[in-house]
Amino acid sequence: MCDHGTEFENAKLDVFCAENGINHNFSAPRTLQQNSVVERKNRTLVDFTRTMLIESNLPQNFWAEAVNTACYVTNRCLTRSLLNKTPYELLNNKKPKLNYIRAFGCKCFVLNNGKEDLGKFDPRSDEGVFVGYSSSSKSYRVFNKRTLCIEESVHVIFDESGDLKNLKMKDDDELNELFKIQNNEASRPEAEGNPKSDGADPG
Repeated sequence: MCDHGTEFENAKLDVFCAENGINHNFSAPRTLQQNSVVERKNRTLVDFTRTMLIESNLPQNFWAEAVNTACYVTNRCLTRSLLNKTPYELLNNKKPKLNYIRAFGCKCFVLNNGKEDLGKFDPRSDEGVFVGYSSSSKSYRVFNKRTLCIEESVHVIFDESGDLKNLKMKDDDELNELFKIQNNEASRPEAEGNPKSDGADPG
């Protein structure tokens, strides 16, 4: 059961469903109760995301990272007590490892690790903010406060000891303005010096 979003109602998905014997049904327009299971899960993720953004004091520009992290963590938590298994365990037939889970929005330091030429006395790491887990490798996603880019790395040191409210990077207006500048530069074809992310989007 799907709504009428274009990501569900398109020829490519119709072909996939037909080839795999899937009966693709749609809910009636503006009738959320016909797809209650999915809508309830969406609400759960939105509630988690709102809480994570508020607690970490990050601006709403990071909503996609927060949603992905909320989904990642939820899949590794018990959702039905009768099953006594996490969604991850039901899918992979093994318990998830949780010792690497970190507080969303916490202060961290990511190793430069040869990304740039450094002088003898230059810092070997950049301060950043932890924003999630890679979907394509066993690494963390970090917002680098110096480059203003999200990068993926396993060489990260975390500082979860402080109050997240005190980790505010910049005034929201200033950070939002930086995002606007990045978005404008990224929209220009072959613009020089465009900020780039070293990590792949979760997609």
